[in-house]
Amino acid sequence: MKSLKKIKIINWHYFWNETINIEPIVFLTGLNASGKSTLIDAMQVVLLGDTSGRFFNKAASEKSSRTLKGYLRGELGDSEDGGFKYLRDGRFTSYIAMEFYDDLNDKSFTLGIVFDSYDDGSEEHRYFLLEDKIPENEFIKNNIPMDFKTLAKYFTETYGERNFKFLDTNKQYQELLKKKFGNIKDKYFSLFKKAVSFTPITDITTFITEYICDSQANISIDSMQENILQYKRLENEALIMGLRVERLEEIEKSYEAYKTNFHNMSIYGYVVEKAELQMELNRLKSYEDSIGNAQTRLLEIENELADIDVNIAELNRRKTRLIQDKASNDTYRLTDELREQRKAAIERLAALNKDAEAVKNNLTKYANDFINVASNIVSKLSTLDKSILNDDRAYEFNELLECAELVVRTSTNLRDNELPHIETLDSMILKEWRDSLDKFKKLVSAMSVSLGRTITNFDRQSAQLRAEEADLRNGTKSYDRNLVMIKNELQRRLTEKYGKPITVSLYADLIDIKSPKWINAIEGFLHSQKFNLFVDGRYYLDAYEILRDLLAKNHFYGTTLVDQEKIIERNYSCEKNSLAEEIITDHEGARCYTNFLIGRLMKCRNPQEARESMNGITPDCDIYRNFAMGKINPRLYTPSYIGRSVNEAQIALKRAELDRNNHLVAMLREVHKDISEAASLESINTNESNTTLALIEASRNVDGLKQTIAYCDDELSKHDVTQIESFDRRIKDVEDDIKNLENERQSLYEERGQLNTQIKTLKEEKIPETKNKTLERENHLKENYDAFVVAEEAEPLFNQLIVEGKSPLDIIADFQAKYSQVQYRAQTIFNSVVKLRRDYVKDYRLSYDTDQKDNDAYEKELSDLRDIKLPQYRIAINDAYNKATKQFKDDFISKLRSAIEGVETQIEDLNDALSQSRFGNDSYRFTCKPSQLYHRYYDMIKDDLLLQVGEDESAFIEKYSEVMNDLFRQIVDVGDHGDKTAQLAANVEKFTDYRSYLDFDLIVTNKEGQEQRLSKMIKKKSGGETQTPFYIAVLASFAQLYRVNDPGELGNSTRLIIFDEAFSKMDKGRITESIRLLRKFGLQAILSAPSDKIADISELVDETLVVLHDKNTSRVRLYAEEEKVSFAK
Repeated sequence: MKSLKKIKIINWHYFWNETINIEPIVFLTGLNASGKSTLIDAMQVVLLGDTSGRFFNKAASEKSSRTLKGYLRGELGDSEDGGFKYLRDGRFTSYIAMEFYDDLNDKSFTLGIVFDSYDDGSEEHRYFLLEDKIPENEFIKNNIPMDFKTLAKYFTETYGERNFKFLDTNKQYQELLKKKFGNIKDKYFSLFKKAVSFTPITDITTFITEYICDSQANISIDSMQENILQYKRLENEALIMGLRVERLEEIEKSYEAYKTNFHNMSIYGYVVEKAELQMELNRLKSYEDSIGNAQTRLLEIENELADIDVNIAELNRRKTRLIQDKASNDTYRLTDELREQRKAAIERLAALNKDAEAVKNNLTKYANDFINVASNIVSKLSTLDKSILNDDRAYEFNELLECAELVVRTSTNLRDNELPHIETLDSMILKEWRDSLDKFKKLVSAMSVSLGRTITNFDRQSAQLRAEEADLRNGTKSYDRNLVMIKNELQRRLTEKYGKPITVSLYADLIDIKSPKWINAIEGFLHSQKFNLFVDGRYYLDAYEILRDLLAKNHFYGTTLVDQEKIIERNYSCEKNSLAEEIITDHEGARCYTNFLIGRLMKCRNPQEARESMNGITPDCDIYRNFAMGKINPRLYTPSYIGRSVNEAQIALKRAELDRNNHLVAMLREVHKDISEAASLESINTNESNTTLALIEASRNVDGLKQTIAYCDDELSKHDVTQIESFDRRIKDVEDDIKNLENERQSLYEERGQLNTQIKTLKEEKIPETKNKTLERENHLKENYDAFVVAEEAEPLFNQLIVEGKSPLDIIADFQAKYSQVQYRAQTIFNSVVKLRRDYVKDYRLSYDTDQKDNDAYEKELSDLRDIKLPQYRIAINDAYNKATKQFKDDFISKLRSAIEGVETQIEDLNDALSQSRFGNDSYRFTCKPSQLYHRYYDMIKDDLLLQVGEDESAFIEKYSEVMNDLFRQIVDVGDHGDKTAQLAANVEKFTDYRSYLDFDLIVTNKEGQEQRLSKMIKKKSGGETQTPFYIAVLASFAQLYRVNDPGELGNSTRLIIFDEAFSKMDKGRITESIRLLRKFGLQAILSAPSDKIADISELVDETLVVLHDKNTSRVRLYAEEEKVSFAK
């Protein structure tokens, strides 16, 4: 037996230089804070080979903060500068040494440690073994503790190098310690440490596994755990990846729908443009056919002209002969002058009448044409609701209405009142009428162009409104496209610059309006300010630099960047009953900005209250500010934008706006049709006007011509002109024939000229122009439409339509409508694609362009995830699962079996030791049984099939496949909430602990043989009764560890136990039995307890040591009878 005989402590907290002799059973006592635990901590430094200080003062205080430095230097407390005050400063040396006696070999040896502390607060230490007693000088030379170098020299000179050893590391010392203490096991360190601070516990399992049995050899499950973690990590990542794939597939599906409609747009667009090309080709063919027909006709005309020339020549010869015969007649010579005069008068009168009728008919046509078209315009403009027009357009329409009404009046007056008596027509009336037509023509010509552009703009607005309505139905507000683009681009650039998601928000999206009745007032008052942007103040200046560039590039200035950091610093508040109270927001910057804008604008019920407030607004948008009252323009609050989500009212407003727009466009189209018709009318020109005026002047000679004819008729009646009349008739017939032929020839000349002009116009103008248009259209079709789509779908469709008898014009009308429909559907679907993309990019913090027209980036990611990464993940998951399962059997379960068998063996050995001892009338026995909760796992772990290897493994796997999988799932399955990695780690820790598969208990048997389970009675018995079995078990464990029953060298070991705060709840009888059992086991013990236990313990032990403390000094003294009285006081 190797027993402790002496302890030497120098410079250890309050112990300056103390030598303590030790007997087999020692009771160490003293008042609280006297230094008992300090002394025990010193012994543990030597007995455990540990200088970390983790075990210091554990029994005295679980929350102890004692440190090695504090013990060496003598820590007194905190100093004024925030540090600590110490007993010892500068350089000094400390010692803890323990002298043991080996009675089997009659030898002494000393184990100890020397500390050299330095001026800078550091320390160096060396453990040592001296194969002798503590030196006579007790490590002090010249009244100063020897430092390490001096000690080494002293040992060498005094004992020789073979009789001492300094250890370089704590680990080397611990190995030497186990050997010197009798080749004891590593369990010594943990059991000894726990015994010192032993506090009996109520958890039998914890007590047995931590105090009684060897610590479980760590089951190295790093590889398996890594496989399990990898398996779960891959499984979770695959799940996330699967969700991403689903969302990308949804994007792909929507995009395919968009592509289908876009594809149809391409086909329908091609068909429309091909039909337009076909019209040009048809027109070109028509021109070429016209040239051919004209050239054929020209040949016919030349032949006809030749025939006419021959016939006219013959008729002229006949006419000459008749005139000669007539001229030789006497009567003719007498009446010839009268006839010539009469003839001239008749011809002049006929010409005047003809010209008058032509002018009259021409002016009547002009009047009727302008009356018809102007009347239509008057009718349309009179019923048009001009309130929906802007001021300029309304003014133009009113001006046109007045002008059209004037045209109707002047034209009707001319037609009905003036033209029937054209010879008396006043030139001023004609001028007034012509001026009204000219003004009308100028107005309609200008308005035809401008109104056409206006209708085109309204059509664009309708398309925009339809898209905005679709956005609203998809949950997106109908902000100006430039605003949305600038916001998104600003957010993208900031995110790219800082490498993390940066949010840019619109003010309108950050706030809600509490009461519907104040919506118009707030929307109207905030006006464009609701479109201002918010960004985190840390990025404000960078954000503005980007925003300034975007505003300039897009020529859009309808937003500004709010400096929310500065406005928050100002901490603006809102006044009671201000309009700001109607705003709801959880955004700090938006709240402060709201308070700044409308925090002093008061809510008022009527204009009178607004006026009295000096700064107020009503729900009807009456506003009083700056000593003036007005009303907010309704256009400033329609449509509504404010709100963190889109509501049905906003959709309804957008629908109403679209309906109004469509209604206005329909009305404008009707008006435009009439205006265009009016613009195409020909108006009376200057020549026609001059001709009319000349005719009116000439008409004044009609009466004179009639008188001349009457005079000639009267004179001729006085002569017999029968024969002359016969000549005249014959001559006239010939002249008529000549004239008819000349007229025919003239008509042929004119026709020939027209044909030549037509041919020239066709060849030089229309055919080249049409060919150019045809070439342009053909090139446009080639450049803008996919050749494969054209060849496979578009061209066959067009040809089929032609075969079905559809004209190009019909095709254009039909497919233009279809094109508009698929264009609208394509845009609507694309908006939904953009929304899906935005949500995807936002959720996964990506930087993809959400507005790009192709889907390449998303399809590439889908292909990469679905076709490459996800299959790879599944292979890796399967591989990780298989590896974990195999290691589960080969490593994990086998090591569990070894751990369980080890603890069962230790329990058996411990029961053997307990069977030889009784505590009073009771005996004790530990039980170790399979856990009821995990019995099936225990059966699998203990099955001998587990020991088979190679091909025979299949029997085990076949038998326990389900159980293995169940246990595996217990480990890897985690909940949906919390830190899954932490949950998995907790599962692994639980199921790698052999204790999870065993139930422990302690059986107490009395002298009658009646048994009680400690687990059942532990909560019913007194503290002393429940402590007793635990103390017995610890003593038995030490007896086992020290091999007290082994003979010779096998049993030649140390027997030392230290209990701090020993027997705290036991009565004297149980303490007596415990110390009796100590002696029976042959153990050496140091029992530390408060002074109130002196009466119970001192008479039972070999020696009672009292720790005394006075000022800054602690010392140990024997407790003698004569000291009892004074110490008790």
